[in-house]
Amino acid sequence: MRRARIALQFLPILLALALVAVPLPQSFIETRYSGWIYPALQARLTSWSNETGVALFDFILLFLIGAIVLVLCASVVRSISKRSIGVMFRGLLAIAGIFAAVYVWFELVWGLNYRRVPLENSIAYDRSRISANAVRLLAERAVVETNHRYGEAHAAGFPAIGEVPPPLVVAFHEVEHRLGRPRPTIPGRPKRTLLAVFFRASGVDGMHAPLMLETLLNPDLTPPERPAVLAHEWAHLAGYAPEDDASFVGLLAALRADAGARYSAWLTLAFEAANQLPRAERQHVLAALEAGPRQDEAAIARRLQSRVESVQRASWQTYDQYLKAQGVREGLENYSRVVQLLVGSGAVDW
Repeated sequence: MRRARIALQFLPILLALALVAVPLPQSFIETRYSGWIYPALQARLTSWSNETGVALFDFILLFLIGAIVLVLCASVVRSISKRSIGVMFRGLLAIAGIFAAVYVWFELVWGLNYRRVPLENSIAYDRSRISANAVRLLAERAVVETNHRYGEAHAAGFPAIGEVPPPLVVAFHEVEHRLGRPRPTIPGRPKRTLLAVFFRASGVDGMHAPLMLETLLNPDLTPPERPAVLAHEWAHLAGYAPEDDASFVGLLAALRADAGARYSAWLTLAFEAANQLPRAERQHVLAALEAGPRQDEAAIARRLQSRVESVQRASWQTYDQYLKAQGVREGLENYSRVVQLLVGSGAVDW
């Protein structure tokens, strides 16, 4: 019985090691996992987690922390009382088993999407279209569109922080269909989270919570930010794991939705594209923003003043390493590649 129990403790560790060490064929990931297994899992898990406005990820996180602390404390006490290193070893083995089980669950319900065929392979991407002039033209166009759409967007209003906007859902499904996804994604109900304090301190706008496939948003997001951030997190939910792919899908969806979402996308894109330009050119392009969009950008800047430099630096360095561990070579720089994807595919005019 004891040997069977120890063997069960090793099982999740062995499964985790197998997932790390054994390369799954990319064809299997694309056609079987991302094309069939994951969409079925997503539909069920997100439909279930949407039943509550509470972030289940919070409870899972608290439970895991509590379980690890409890096992560690019990192991220390028992090892001292019995004067046995073996007791401490079994405790550490149990903790390793917890981490391994979480990792296996993460990979199976979402993480394997990092191993998909790059999105640029399916969007008629042409690297030769990308040039400094093309990026500048996109930035200038985004500024013009932002100015043009400001009034209509603010008159129509923006979704509340916990709202699932129907026009954005329809537009998102249209983009998915265009990209060949076999079934539409079940949109995640945007949820508040206990991690909001961390979001404020680190400057995080939102998060795809992979353990139960939930969508978590920073409650401090300004109204014009919400549609673009929500669409970005839904793109992760749809299985587009790298940040550039998620931004690409999210922006295209927002650009095809209602007035508020279109303005949100163009405002985001104006700064994303401008940030790819040399400083003097960037300042020149953004100087064309009118008073209304400038007020919105100032509100975003005020929101970001709550960031704590040490927390922000540590969290983004950790995320950079996480992305690289998942095979995203650029790390955090992957965020900025959305501009290259948009220019190289001409997708803004789809």
